[in-house]
Amino acid sequence: MQPLPEPSSQETRVRDVMTRNVAVVRETDTLAFASQVLLWRAIRHLPILDSADRVVGILSDRDLLSHVLEGPAGSQPVRDFMTRTVETISEDMALAEASARLREHRVDALPVVERGALIGILTTSDILAERGRALRKANAGTTPRAADVMRRRVASVRAHDTLETAIVKLLDSDIRHLPVVDEDFRLVGILSDRDIRSTVGDPRRSLETEGGPEGTLSKLFVEDFMTKEPITVSLAASVLDVADIFVSQRIGAVPVVRDDDTLLGIISYVDVIAHFVGRPR
Repeated sequence: MQPLPEPSSQETRVRDVMTRNVAVVRETDTLAFASQVLLWRAIRHLPILDSADRVVGILSDRDLLSHVLEGPAGSQPVRDFMTRTVETISEDMALAEASARLREHRVDALPVVERGALIGILTTSDILAERGRALRKANAGTTPRAADVMRRRVASVRAHDTLETAIVKLLDSDIRHLPVVDEDFRLVGILSDRDIRSTVGDPRRSLETEGGPEGTLSKLFVEDFMTKEPITVSLAASVLDVADIFVSQRIGAVPVVRDDDTLLGIISYVDVIAHFVGRPR
C-alpha cells in the first residue's frame, strides 16, 4: 500500500505546524500549579524551564496521573517529577523527520528550540490536524480506510480479568490501549495506560509492589476502570476522519468493529501518523 502523497511539492517543516504560544512552568514551581496550567490550557505537555529559560525537562498529564496532588506531592517542585531527558527539535526540521522522532522516542510532544531558547512545541495532535487539512485541500486521490491502517493482531482482555492481568498484557505487548471484549469477542470497553495510571500510578512499578496473589492488583478488576461504550470506527471509515477523532476527542486509539461490535482491529495515532508521512510502523 502506498502512503498518501505529499500535498505540496514543498516539504512541510516543523515551523509550519508547531504551536508557538507555549505554556511553560519553572522547575521550582509546584506540581499542583503545573496541574492547574495543564487544565487551564487544556493541554497534555508542559516544557519545564530553569532560571535561565533553558528547557530542562517536560511534564505530561500521564506523569501527573502517577501522583496525588492534594497533599505532600502537590507542594513539591516540578523538578522532582518531570522527565529530564528531553528530545528537542529545530523549526527547520522536516515534518516527516520530526514525526519519525516522535515514534522513535515514544513521546507525544517535542519542544522546538533555537539557539537554546524555546520557540514552540510540536505534538501528535499538531501533526494529525495539519496532515488532515492539507490532504483534504489537495484532494489526494482515494482516501485510505481504517482497514488499510489498522492493526489486526490485537491484545485484549475480559471485563472480569484482574488489573494485574491487564498490566502484564500492556507491558508485554508494549502498547497503551487494551480493548475489552466478551466471550464472543464483541467490544464492551477499552482500558488505557492512562486509566491504569489514574488508579495505581506507574504500571510497571505497581506490578512490582502490588502484584502477586496477595497484592492489590489481584483484587481490582478491569470492568471497574475501563471506559465503557468507547468511540469506535468501521472498516470503511476514512483515515482522515479517524485523525479528526484523535484530535477532537483527545484519545490515542480507536477500536475497529463490525456492525455487531465484533472487534476486528485497532488504530492508534501512531499508525495514522506513520501512514501520513510514509514511514513504516
